[in-house]
Amino acid sequence: MLHPFQCLLICTLAHRDKPTILLGATKSRILSFSLHDGRLLSIWQSNLSQIGNDQISGDPLRVQTGAEERPAKRQRKASPDDASESSSAEIVTEDGKPRPSKSTKARVLNANVIDVAATSDGHYIIAVTDEDKCLRVLQLNANGALQQLSKRSMPKKPCAITLTPDETTIICGDKFGDVYALPLLPNKVETEPVSAPQANDVEQEDDPPVVKKFLPSANSKTVHTLRNQKALRHQKSLTSQKSNKNVTAFEHKLLLGHVSLLTDVTYVSVPHTEINGSQSRTYIITADRDEHIRVSRGIPQAHVIEGFCLGHTQFVSQLCVPSWNKRLLISGGGDNYLLIWEWLSGRVLHRVDLRNLMSDFLQRHGLSESRKTQQKATGNPQSDWNELIAVSKIIALETNSAGGILRRHVIVICERLPCIIFFSMDGAGALRFECSKAAQGNVADIACSTHEGCVVYAVDTVHEAFSQTLVVEGDVQPGRSGIGLLRFSAVTKSWEKDSAFEEAVAGAIEIMTDFDVLKNDLLLRTARGEQVERPPIWVMRQAGRYLPEYHEAKGNNDFFACCRSPEIASTLTLQPIDRYDGLIDAAIIFSDILVIPQAMGMVVEMLDKKGPHFPNPLTSPPDEQYEQLMDRTVDVAKELDYVYRAITLTRRKLKGRVPLYGFCGAPWTLLCYMVEGGGSKLFVQVKTWIYKHPDQSKKLLQKIAELCVEYLALQVKAGAQIVQVFDSWAAELSPTSFREFALPYLRHISKHLPQRLMELHLEVVPMVVFAKGAWYALDDLCASGYQVVGLDWLQDPAEAVRIARGREVVLQGNADPGVLYGDKEAITAVVHNMVQGFGGGKQGWIANLGHGVTPFVKPDNLKFFFEELHRLTTTANHQSTSL
Repeated sequence: MLHPFQCLLICTLAHRDKPTILLGATKSRILSFSLHDGRLLSIWQSNLSQIGNDQISGDPLRVQTGAEERPAKRQRKASPDDASESSSAEIVTEDGKPRPSKSTKARVLNANVIDVAATSDGHYIIAVTDEDKCLRVLQLNANGALQQLSKRSMPKKPCAITLTPDETTIICGDKFGDVYALPLLPNKVETEPVSAPQANDVEQEDDPPVVKKFLPSANSKTVHTLRNQKALRHQKSLTSQKSNKNVTAFEHKLLLGHVSLLTDVTYVSVPHTEINGSQSRTYIITADRDEHIRVSRGIPQAHVIEGFCLGHTQFVSQLCVPSWNKRLLISGGGDNYLLIWEWLSGRVLHRVDLRNLMSDFLQRHGLSESRKTQQKATGNPQSDWNELIAVSKIIALETNSAGGILRRHVIVICERLPCIIFFSMDGAGALRFECSKAAQGNVADIACSTHEGCVVYAVDTVHEAFSQTLVVEGDVQPGRSGIGLLRFSAVTKSWEKDSAFEEAVAGAIEIMTDFDVLKNDLLLRTARGEQVERPPIWVMRQAGRYLPEYHEAKGNNDFFACCRSPEIASTLTLQPIDRYDGLIDAAIIFSDILVIPQAMGMVVEMLDKKGPHFPNPLTSPPDEQYEQLMDRTVDVAKELDYVYRAITLTRRKLKGRVPLYGFCGAPWTLLCYMVEGGGSKLFVQVKTWIYKHPDQSKKLLQKIAELCVEYLALQVKAGAQIVQVFDSWAAELSPTSFREFALPYLRHISKHLPQRLMELHLEVVPMVVFAKGAWYALDDLCASGYQVVGLDWLQDPAEAVRIARGREVVLQGNADPGVLYGDKEAITAVVHNMVQGFGGGKQGWIANLGHGVTPFVKPDNLKFFFEELHRLTTTANHQSTSL
């Protein structure tokens, strides 16, 4: 079962031509979707905190039916149903941390995202994570990608966040009742910025404690009893003490203190008419578990309490100040009603009873009897459902109806209630019930967009309606989706469901959650151009004939038989990951670039000691085979299904250890093989084609390019997280010919693959181009639309960095594979020169060979190559840091 989204946020970016983005937090991940079509844009993973040395097990997007439960966003009232469910609830101590157990040392804890907020332009996102009590500031790019800028650990677990009107300061309330002010963008000296989501980061062993001389606070003049004097003598005998590791070193200011647990906080700016109508005064409004709503002045007079709004008899969980009237406050919580306040005076203007609304909803949907039946079946006493109402979210939204008339809505959800309640608000602040929209399960959270005129809601897909009882996995209703969307129709003046959006989101989530969470995303972060702690490492042909275990797994099968067997291909892919565990940061699926010509109907054989062989290569365009090839409709989904099944199987077996590369051959290289019939020294036949029949050659190149796009897209759908295009014979073209017969088709792939992924509602993955021998075309390749450009060993790293500088591309490569036949001194020298040439590799470099591993390399030499890369890049980064 999929884990529900615990919080949602809609970001309308400042530029009108940029998409409106929906952010949804599910456990430790934040997913970004296009609000227009539900397409998955990006996935951000919070840091992982390790206790002990065990690896992460399971998928954090999936619900565990044991000692794991959805992180509660708000405290709720106890119900009779809960008595039988305590075994599935996480035991939490007062400061929000899980109660230690005997197995604590061997567990890895995910930092679950429990709240999110954003600046009005959508540029900065503030996320609260629970296990580490952190406030994280993220940057949201126009393509939906999130990049972490800072992480600050608060003294106590945050429970509510908001921003000051100028959006430069975060206001954070915690579970101990304190309210802090922190700068949105902290000083770099105060907290080291983390420039990217680090899904694979596991906190290292505790830093050595700082030791300082211990000085007792008491002395002989203040201590008189024999017992205390003895204690003082003992304290004086201590020579040192450990410093407190939890010192909050970043800039922050304590504004308010409460005696009760805080539940919500909002910061309001209203005109101060006593001074001047054009000036404003700011206020902090807080709610707590003791039914209090306190109104305090804003910074710098937060110590001044203006008054209280007293009227609730149960806890207050939600505060909402409508944007159209900042003097009104809507509050709700454990009571069966909402209160609308003139909060400056503490006067209740209106009271909205939710009891009758809920009764009407239950009757309309035939749920009253099912509720009673459920109580009877569980052995719980009969109780009135209306007595258990607990408001969990209130939002205010303006929409346009026909004629440009503004409509003002207040939208409410309650815990364990599968519906959304809509009110309209008049000029006097009175609420009028509009409608209630049923959801497929309990509504966990809602978010709204005035710009789009819509409400997005998260459905709890794993608990039964009206309770916290886990749904048996086999009993989950078909079509039950995690996110729904309601759009306001200006014509009908009603809220209408967007089924297409819901289906697109559900499809994207289903594909994504088929695999374990990625624990090492170092390579993906690097490919996105983010700053990293060290360069990621992998090598081409890392799964292959040089490994003894390769021959054992291959057995008597020929090469293409291994490619066509998902089990064998998966086993071969994982062999270097297992052998070089912890040394390499990516796997590449075991396959071959020539599967596309095979899918096009050509016969390809792999001959021992010779390589690929085409018994019937293309001879010339007038040949009947050429016409048949051009006229044939190629179904790469069907013809290459074995590749996709191998990718899916491999992703499952990897269990998130490293990301998985998919790949294809470039159109020019595939044309070379199809015409030459195999490898060649002179390339006479293909040169004849392109210079004698350029138009027909380009038509075939275009057809191959289109097949490559579809093939790579389906690899991503199957589970590939990054793709590479191999142009192995690029060196056979002159610069002019490369720009005519190779580069346009490489660009076709880089342009149309992201579009195809969007059509399939898939995440757009990084793309790599590797044109072996095309050193002369590096400038063109850096501008060809790929995020990563591979280099062979003929390129000088420093020169390549100079050419690529300012292009926002990452370089991959480029040690001479032949060095692996040398001794350790030679390997160290090559690695050292490569590290120096790429500037240490904290950004913009994926360490690799300049081509694939050759068959007679000793596995231990390759291991030493990896170890030296780790050692020398760590040394280089430490030196650059100290400088």
